[in-house]
Parts: sequence; structure tokens; C-alpha cells
Amino acid sequence: MDPIHDDAFFVPSSVRAAISIRNATEDSRIAETVIERMVASEPMVAAALLRLANSAAYRRAEPADSVSQAIMMLGMGEVRAVASHVAMLQLVRGIRGRAARMVAESLLLHSISVSLFAEELARASPELDRGRVGTLGLFHEMPTFHLLAGSNQNPDQFATLEAIDAVAKSRRLRSLEMLMQDLGLPSLAVPRIDETALIDRAHAYVTHPNPLSMHPDEAGDRSAIAPERIVILQAGAEAAYVTLVEGPIPHEVGEVVAESGQVPARYAPGGDLETVSEEVRPQPRKGLLHRLQTLLVDIFTGD
Repeated sequence: MDPIHDDAFFVPSSVRAAISIRNATEDSRIAETVIERMVASEPMVAAALLRLANSAAYRRAEPADSVSQAIMMLGMGEVRAVASHVAMLQLVRGIRGRAARMVAESLLLHSISVSLFAEELARASPELDRGRVGTLGLFHEMPTFHLLAGSNQNPDQFATLEAIDAVAKSRRLRSLEMLMQDLGLPSLAVPRIDETALIDRAHAYVTHPNPLSMHPDEAGDRSAIAPERIVILQAGAEAAYVTLVEGPIPHEVGEVVAESGQVPARYAPGGDLETVSEEVRPQPRKGLLHRLQTLLVDIFTGD
């Protein structure tokens, strides 16, 4: 067995910034205006938050065209979730090997799915914090992400899917506790037994399994969640993933910085917010994102 050294996990500054936003939403001493400024200063988080606020699930007559409007519409719980998703996405994008990146992208969708279903299962346990359970579900595969990040130092060992599978079977994964400490999430480093049990049970509902290993609960009991609710959560997970990784902001962003004045900007799919000198509205995508948003409209409106 080739153990992974228990050294510190390299965490890019962009990931730390997103984690800082996520942690700030849990601190009652931090004013909402401060969080607005933090979000506005991180283009990836700001763009993802605006996309979510203007998605089919939250659509309204007037679009949210500022960070403050998006936060007002969604609430701090969604800001926390979006910041966590962006942190995970930045980790995925830091994996340079093509095969390893493919596995990591699939694992991200899996993690988002587990997060939503674990949070749903937590509804039946009033003593549990649903938001915390959902966040734990999102980060539960961090040891595997850490393994895949090893492709940056040893690309030949991660050159193909078969090679990655062999590495995953031969190496001891770094502990979740140490990785969460490295990420700046010590409060999530040691989940409670009942929280871990819900995350395990959530695997029975996901349609996007871990691409490297089958979880023993994937064939488990699915009776705790109504079938129609399962469909909604599955669609929600896919829409959240696609909106996070490729969906454009569907309208002009009129305010990006909370206190620094108006900053016209647009979102380039696959990139960050970029300033523009004239009004430009990105054309809506007609691919998977469009289909998922249409599905969500049908689910939420009953059309």
C-alpha cells in the first residue's frame, strides 16, 4: 500500500476566500452588509449567487441585478451553500490532469446530490441542523478530491481512468478530519454519528454515484422520501451543478461591489466576471441548463 503523506493540503486563495464567506454567514456578529462586500469582492461567488437568484427555481417579475438583491431574495442559508459549492468547484478546477478532472467533475455532481438528499433526510430529525448536514454531505468526498489533486504532481499515475482506479484502490486516503482543518472548516472536521448516518443513507437516492467506488448504501431503502420529492431533488442537484459550472448570468449585472458604486459586468461561461463598457446581455443557453431550468419551471409551477 502506498499511503498518502499526511501533509497540509494546498488550498488556493480563491478557495479560502469562498470558505471565508461561507463561515461569515454562520457568525451572527458579522453584519449582512459586510457579507455583501465579501461576496461582491469574489467574482465567482457573486456570479454563482446571481445565477441562482435568477434561475427558474427563484424566478420573479424583476431580475436580481445586484449582490444585495440576491442575498435578500435567497437568504444567508443559500449564500452559505453557494460559497461552499464555489469552493468545491475551485478545487476541481485546480486539478490539471484531464482524466482526473473528469472524475472530479463527476464527483462534484455526486457530492451536490448527496448534500441535497442528506439535508432532506435531516428534516425528520429536529435535533439536527439541516444546513450543517447538507454541508457535510457536500464535503464528504474531500479525501477523494485530495487523491485526485495528486495528479498535479504525478500526472503519469493519473493519465487514464483505469490508472486512477488503480491508484484509488492502492492508496490510503487522507483523513476527512485533517482535510477539513486544512480548508478552514474545523467545526465540520468531526461529524456526529447521526449526521454521518444520514449522509450514508442519502447515497440510496443519488443517480450520480461516486465514479471510483460504489457506496454500500446505494442499493438501500428509499422509502423515507416521497417519489415525487426525489424527482425534484434530483433535478435540483443537476440544475445546481450546471448553473454553477457553466450557466451565464441571464441579464446585465448592475451592481457587483456593494459600496464602491455601479460596476457594469457580464459573466463569460467558464470564466469570471469581466467588466464591459457597454450593455451586453448574454444569450440564454439552449443546452442542458435550458432543459433543466425548463424542468424546474414545470415542477414548481405545475405547468
